[in-house]
Amino acid sequence: MKDKLFRYMVKICSFLIADGYAKARWYKKHHIFYHIGENVSIKTTLLPAEPFLVCLHDNVWLAAGVRLVTHSLTCDVFNHLDNTETYKCQYGKIEIHSNVFVGAGATIMYNVTIGENCIIAAGAVVTKDVPSGSVVAGIPAKIIGTFEESKNKAKLFSNQVALMGGQNAISVKELLKYSPVKFDIEL
Repeated sequence: MKDKLFRYMVKICSFLIADGYAKARWYKKHHIFYHIGENVSIKTTLLPAEPFLVCLHDNVWLAAGVRLVTHSLTCDVFNHLDNTETYKCQYGKIEIHSNVFVGAGATIMYNVTIGENCIIAAGAVVTKDVPSGSVVAGIPAKIIGTFEESKNKAKLFSNQVALMGGQNAISVKELLKYSPVKFDIEL
């Protein structure tokens, strides 16, 4: 019962702590994950079933809706089908190395290691290890570029905004003053 209450408390904190860095620090303080490094932000409110099977190195950013799947319950289907208890739960670790961004709604499956300097695109489903320096997208996720290419594009955009006078802009609302967007319809 004590374990169940603690799990509910952790879920409630996942919803109540909106700041991703504060949430990661809370998880770290309470030893929820196997390991959480420095400068980690966890925006998702979806806690893995076995967070002790998840290792997040330094400078990892998990966006809203990221799912970390640490096990498969297909064993239940097989056990019910065969009227047995012989099939056991398959599980595995998820390890995300340093300098990784995982986009909104991405799913990382068990037995996956993501190397350093990677970007996982929004909505991607990662079923296999991701080599360092990769950008992956899709279902299942496949390499679509490199971390350095993405970093260079981000630098180019930032330089353009700075040239327009927006070097101190930090929010999207502030950035819109220097790099506006236009819709097909005027309001």
